[in-house]
Amino acid sequence: MTFTLYAGNWAPGLLRRAKKDIQVNGYTIPAGWAIMVVTTALQLNPNTFENPLAFNPWRWKDLKANEISKHFMPFGGGMKQCAGAEYSRVLLSTFFHVLVTKYRWKKIEGGDIVRTPMLKFRKPLRIKISEKHI
Repeated sequence: MTFTLYAGNWAPGLLRRAKKDIQVNGYTIPAGWAIMVVTTALQLNPNTFENPLAFNPWRWKDLKANEISKHFMPFGGGMKQCAGAEYSRVLLSTFFHVLVTKYRWKKIEGGDIVRTPMLKFRKPLRIKISEKHI
């Protein structure tokens, strides 16, 4: 869960419609056009994060709350916050605790990550899960 939320998001992005012409870096987005905001791109800004592609779950530790809210939105943001965010965190934390402590897994094939701009795998990640024998 941590890596998935860190490197990507389940939803590819937020869809919005431009209510008026918008100027962005010398380009005009005409009123009425659909805009897709890829929220995971916010986490890849080298001006905010040192070495943004490296996995570092503590990268937010020293950031201020207003910086975090602008650069990490795994469950949406503002009025569009996911209603099941806390439930999802508890459920997946419990699932991963049991998975890590009671089972082991071995990668069989796949698992190469691609950004296009969404996070996905080139081929499905296939793993074999077996019970740990203590």
